[in-house]
Amino acid sequence: MVEIRNLSAGYGKEEILHEIHFTAKNGRITTIIGKNGCGKSTLLKTISGILPASGGEILINGKQITGLTPTNRAKLAAYLSQGKNTPDITAGRMILHGRFPYLSYPRKYKKYDYEAAEAAMAKMGISALSDKPVAELSGGTRQKVYIAMALAQCSPVILMDEPTSYLDIGQQMKFGRIVKELAGNGKTVVLVLHDLLFALKLSDCICVMENGKITMQDSPERILNSGIIKTLYGIEVKALDTPEGKQYYYEM
Repeated sequence: MVEIRNLSAGYGKEEILHEIHFTAKNGRITTIIGKNGCGKSTLLKTISGILPASGGEILINGKQITGLTPTNRAKLAAYLSQGKNTPDITAGRMILHGRFPYLSYPRKYKKYDYEAAEAAMAKMGISALSDKPVAELSGGTRQKVYIAMALAQCSPVILMDEPTSYLDIGQQMKFGRIVKELAGNGKTVVLVLHDLLFALKLSDCICVMENGKITMQDSPERILNSGIIKTLYGIEVKALDTPEGKQYYYEM
C-alpha cells in the first residue's frame, strides 16, 4: 500500500508537485492519467525515493521511505522509469539486476535469484532471449526486458511509468493480464498511462493529475461519469456494456 500525505517535490527551486494526497491499495491497480508535463513521472520518482520530497510524507506498507537506504526502498517498491539507458549486457543479466536489493557484496546470485529472473522472463515470453545483448533487441522487446527486471525484484509495490511504450497491441493486452495477476496476488500496482481506454479498462482506481496536483481519485466509472476527461482533454469517452464487461471508445 502506498500512502501520500501533503507531498511536495520538484527540481531545484522549481516545485512540480503541490500538496498531493494519494492512496494506492494492496491488490488493486491504480493508474495516474493527465496531460504532458502535469507531474505524473515526477510523482512516481518521488514515491520510489529517487527524487527527494521537499515536504509531506510517503509511506509504503506503513513504512516512511524517508531515511531508508536505496536497497531497503527497492525491497519495498520496484520502479520502472520512462527513460531508460541501454547497457552493454545480455537480457538475462539485465533482468538479474532486479535482484540487486537482496545481494550483499561481493554480489553472488543464489538459486532463488536465478529462479525469480527465469520466472519473470517466462512471464514476459522472452526466455529464449536470455543471452541476447539488450542493445540488439527491438524497442518493444527491450521494454519487455525492463518489465521483467521489475517483476524479478519481487517487491510488494510496483511502480511503472508508461510500461506499454513500444509494445504492440497484443503485448499490451498480455501486459494487462500480467498486472491483473499481480494485483490478484495482493501486490500494489501503480501505473502511469497515456492510453485512456486501456487505463479505464485495466484499472481499479484512476487518479487524475493537473498542474502538479491530483484533482480526482475514483473508480473508472465515476471518473468517466464526472466529465473530467472531457474537461481535461477536450474529448468524449463513452462506455458500452458487453457480455465481456465494459468497453470504452472515443466518440468522434
